[in-house]
Amino acid sequence: MSLTAVLWLSLFAGCAIASIKRPAYAVSAYMLSFFLCPPFWWWGDAIAGYRWNLYAGLLLLASVFVNAPPPVSTWGKTPKRAVKIGLLMFLNFTFVHLAFASDAETSFEGWSLASKLLLLMFLTFACIKTHLDLKIVLLSILVGAAYIGYEVTINERGELNSNRLEGIGAPGASTANHFASLMVAVMPLVAPFFLAGRMWEKVFAVVAAPFIMNVVLLCNSRGAFLAAIMSAVVFLVSAPAEFRGKSIKLIVAGAIAAFMLMGDSRILDRFMTTFSAEEDRDASAQSRLEFAKAGLSMIADHPLGAGGDSFKYVHGLKYLRQTGAADEMKALHNGYLTEACSWGIQGSLLRLFLFGTVSLATFRAVRRNRGESSTDSFERLAACSFLSGLSAVMTTSLFGDHFDSEWGLWMIALMMAYLTLSGAENGASSISDSSVLQESHL
Repeated sequence: MSLTAVLWLSLFAGCAIASIKRPAYAVSAYMLSFFLCPPFWWWGDAIAGYRWNLYAGLLLLASVFVNAPPPVSTWGKTPKRAVKIGLLMFLNFTFVHLAFASDAETSFEGWSLASKLLLLMFLTFACIKTHLDLKIVLLSILVGAAYIGYEVTINERGELNSNRLEGIGAPGASTANHFASLMVAVMPLVAPFFLAGRMWEKVFAVVAAPFIMNVVLLCNSRGAFLAAIMSAVVFLVSAPAEFRGKSIKLIVAGAIAAFMLMGDSRILDRFMTTFSAEEDRDASAQSRLEFAKAGLSMIADHPLGAGGDSFKYVHGLKYLRQTGAADEMKALHNGYLTEACSWGIQGSLLRLFLFGTVSLATFRAVRRNRGESSTDSFERLAACSFLSGLSAVMTTSLFGDHFDSEWGLWMIALMMAYLTLSGAENGASSISDSSVLQESHL
């Protein structure tokens, strides 16, 4: 067993022990098992046969059970509404699976994963009970993403296949497109640390951001490039007025850094094909339009859904052949249509309603609240980064099957935590003075 594997096991065990008193460390353990998932790394062979992601999920569940989530009276109306929407989503998954699944075995896998990710979202929210908890979770996500960036940039892990980074990733994000969606969603989370963090947090942000950005560039995903632009716009629109100027400077600096990291002109050439006329559009971009037609045809035939992964593994070949798109089964490359094919039009609308309800409440809370301390400023900027990250997920979902990704649900959980911690919907902060004191010593 390598020294790195021993260190990983020690960190996982340390987070597990720490989660007994502070459940946010259970989220840290989960992020450790996600970003540094042993089967994806050379050092993980000795421990790759274990289901670390599952163990971390069970640790989350146990930690919430032992410590109890934040009192429902402190949640505000939006987190309560999100719980109700999540329950409706679960009931819809179950209804479609039992009543309309075209292939029960395939659908069960999709049902199981979708249900687990919904539970993960609520457990993550329940683990964030103080300002310090929120910062621990954010740092856990960013450290994991930065580590991957370090491995790719410095240790040259992965390989370039057709000028795209492959052979590296995380559970549910093992292809270039999925991995780019993950990293571009996480990238805005550096902003609150740089703009309103302590000196060591600013230094961390300056170090982490280029590593994460370089991975996005190497993945060479047009959807991720557009998502980066969209997330920057969303961050600027939602950012508090007193940080608007600094936010513009940060985004300009990020654009300059991206240009400097873009060492291969083919990356820019690929991005520009997004805006090409039909006769100039490459085969990959053109095929996505044909996939969309196939997806719409399936939705017309199965408006209430046909079960989990029903397009990719059950009906897709038939509809793709009808459009002339392919002679083999492929993913639909559009998250919104994939959700509707699997769980019905109502399933896609429910997820949109969840995202829209929580996002709108967060945007209003950021604009309504006025920071009176460095903690308030940090969390308002963090909320903007959650909105920015979710907008990135929703943009990449136009080009890939990312709409139901767990990193989109992370952003919802973080927004729910912000709404609860800030007391934005019940007129007062829900945290105790002692937690503020704890956070001041971080």
